[in-house]
Amino acid sequence: MAEYQFDRDEWERYLKQGVRNIESANGDMAEGDYEWACFKAHQAAELILKGFLRASGKIATGHSVIKLLQSISELNIAVSKEIESCCRELDKVYIPTRYPDAYAWGAPMDYYSADNAIDSIKCAENVLNFIRGLLSA
Repeated sequence: MAEYQFDRDEWERYLKQGVRNIESANGDMAEGDYEWACFKAHQAAELILKGFLRASGKIATGHSVIKLLQSISELNIAVSKEIESCCRELDKVYIPTRYPDAYAWGAPMDYYSADNAIDSIKCAENVLNFIRGLLSA
C-alpha cells in the first residue's frame, strides 16, 4: 500500500456502517426476514469495498460488488477466487430481494431461505476479512 496515502478516517466511516449492516443482516436472519438479510449482506460488502477504495484515493461508484472488487484488483492487489465468487453471489441478491416484479409469482419473501441468508452473510464477512487482511499486511 506504499504507492498511495491511505485515509484511515474515511475507511473507518465505511467500516463502521458495513459492520453494522452485517449485524443487522444477522438480526433479520434470526427473525426469518431472509430476503432482507441477503440484501443487507450485499450492502455491507458494497460499503466495505467502497470504503477501502475511497480511502485508497480511488473513485468508487455503483452498486456492483464484483465491479468494485475489480477496481481493487486494478491496484495490483491479488483477489482470490473465493472472494470473487462471493461478490458475484452477492450481486445476485441486490435487486430481486426487494422487488416482487423480479419474479413471475409471489414476492421476494417467498424465494429466500435461511441457507440463502447464511451464505450471503458469510460472503459479506469474507469480504470484510479480505479487506482487513490487506490492511494488516
